[in-house]
Amino acid sequence: MEGGPAVCPQVFVVDSQAPVTLMPSVVKRDFRKKKEYLLYLLVGLALLGVIIEAGFIFHLYKPPVAAQIPSPEKMIGHMKSPESKIHPVQDKKLDYNKPAAFVQGGLRKNVDENGVMQWQTEGLGSFLHQVGYEDGRLLIQTEGFYYIHSKVYFSDSCSTFRHQVMWKTTRYREDTKLMQALRYSCVEGEPSGEKSADVGNSFLGGVFRLYKSDSVYVKVNESSLVRAGVQDNFFGVFMI
Repeated sequence: MEGGPAVCPQVFVVDSQAPVTLMPSVVKRDFRKKKEYLLYLLVGLALLGVIIEAGFIFHLYKPPVAAQIPSPEKMIGHMKSPESKIHPVQDKKLDYNKPAAFVQGGLRKNVDENGVMQWQTEGLGSFLHQVGYEDGRLLIQTEGFYYIHSKVYFSDSCSTFRHQVMWKTTRYREDTKLMQALRYSCVEGEPSGEKSADVGNSFLGGVFRLYKSDSVYVKVNESSLVRAGVQDNFFGVFMI
């Protein structure tokens, strides 16, 4: 320049290693995008898990088609197999080896002086199987539980009728009463008002443990009240 000293130009030095400061708006935008990507990723994983679980459930409850519909060869082979034959149902065989007895009254009533009823061991329904009989008593030959039953047909003549099943055993000194039935009935006649006799049935039944050499019998208190009849009076035991 004219008339004065020369002026040196100013020189600025820029350091390229210095960090670049980002604007706040740019930082917020990048963070929002990362959150969106993470959300999409989680939703996708959840949907994938639901689809996989549905597939497992579908295969679990639906057997393969091959298992549902057997091949014709298998069907023919199954029909020819001896194991596939239908066997008839067989009734359970009854055990006829257990002791049992059934005796009936006769056409005439038969009661001894002690009130012990006597029975017929031969007849339409009477039988003895591994059970003995003597003087109106059934003799037990095998120890076990027995069902004892007795029925007596009688007339009520305004007095008490007693029907008993007695047990004789070496375990006790005296005979033991197992079952008993009492009956009293009086019917007023018409038109005189006089009392007349009535008829009735007495039935006894129960399960008792009997031992070898024991005996059971039927006893009544009034032999005159017993009415004769084969089907009306009976006595029996059988092992259960």
